[in-house]
Amino acid sequence: MKKLILSAIVSLFVSTAFASTSDDDPKVVSKTTKELSLLLNKSFSGDILEKEELVKVTFVVNKLNQVVVLQVNSNNSQIQDYVKQVLNYKKLSSNELVVGKDYVFEVRFKN
Repeated sequence: MKKLILSAIVSLFVSTAFASTSDDDPKVVSKTTKELSLLLNKSFSGDILEKEELVKVTFVVNKLNQVVVLQVNSNNSQIQDYVKQVLNYKKLSSNELVVGKDYVFEVRFKN
């Protein structure tokens, strides 16, 4: 039950805004946001947190439509490792992001 609640909280706080240089349709980008949120929720455990934390993740999509995490802005090394392990080289089902372009999203982790 606790994991279900944690998953729901993380899902609710995943930002739907991606930072990029072009004007992307927010409806299109929100599909990718939901997909990333689902990936992050699968195995998140609140045990690695001492307090609520907002994390900014920078990534790029490669030619195989896989996420490659470039940077995780967090002082918590466990959060950094978790995000990299969960998202790195996971294939996205949608083709709405541009290959080779940097994207940023924010995730709020709560315990």
